[in-house]
Amino acid sequence: MIHIDTRDRIPYISRNEKKVLLGFAVGGGRKKSRCLKRNGLLRLSDGEIHLWFAFPGETGGPHTTASLRPILNDGEKARMERLHSSEGRLFGVSHTLVRTTLSRYSEIPPGEWRFVKNAHGKPSIDPDLDSSPLRFSLAHTRGLAVVAVTEGADVGVDVERADRIVAAARLSSRFFSPEEAAALQEMPPDRLRGRFFLYWTLKESYIKARGLGLSLPLASFSFRLAGERPFRIDFSGDDRDPGDWRFAVLRPLPQYVAAVGVAPARPGPVRIRCFHTRPSGEISPLSFETVGRSPGVEMNEDPSRSV
Repeated sequence: MIHIDTRDRIPYISRNEKKVLLGFAVGGGRKKSRCLKRNGLLRLSDGEIHLWFAFPGETGGPHTTASLRPILNDGEKARMERLHSSEGRLFGVSHTLVRTTLSRYSEIPPGEWRFVKNAHGKPSIDPDLDSSPLRFSLAHTRGLAVVAVTEGADVGVDVERADRIVAAARLSSRFFSPEEAAALQEMPPDRLRGRFFLYWTLKESYIKARGLGLSLPLASFSFRLAGERPFRIDFSGDDRDPGDWRFAVLRPLPQYVAAVGVAPARPGPVRIRCFHTRPSGEISPLSFETVGRSPGVEMNEDPSRSV
């Protein structure tokens, strides 16, 4: 993973003012399915990815450092305390988001989740605690945290502020595949940075889904953004990866770009739903702009309508 300094990112107060709907309907083809089970837990249908967004700078709730401590474990609390105040709050909000989100699908309370990491640092639910097929991925940047949740499928999510200054041409020529670097070299200067972050977040989402860290070189796989927005996302993996991968890039707010990648457990379409979790704990559907998607991916930009 290439480190990009995040200290210049500015918190953003969410203005996505959708009405809070507990037990809201989620589109799934011709019929709408309720998002709640009889026991009050959320469910994921086959091929669904749920993306949960939180905005640490958002007002109206207990996203303070003190309020985050009760459900974090000792290691998380210690790390939150070691970080700068704003970075500590972002860390606390994002890890609290993981715990509270998983508890929307399970009867395990947020403070009781335990996690394990593989040899490359990818976290997953401790199988001794919970043997369900839940899978998750966490990403955060200044002012935003997002958790992707699936059942029985490897998933990765990444998010960046697309208005930051980066050496896009240098980074892409050094780390991206030849095809990606060539595509970016053809971009006019005023569009280069925006396009760079589409590739960047896609590549990060794939690396996180595979769980191989830096042992997977960024140049060993390649994306292609075809046509006009929303782009068609084509993907070429390495010979060791037999997965049928699907990807999507979206903007939850104008200055952010988020990408998600998944290897579906079963054939069929992948459906992506986005939700906003507020500091108060209330949840609501989140509108977003689709920037690109793989064939077989369905996006519900307007949560009030079925896909």
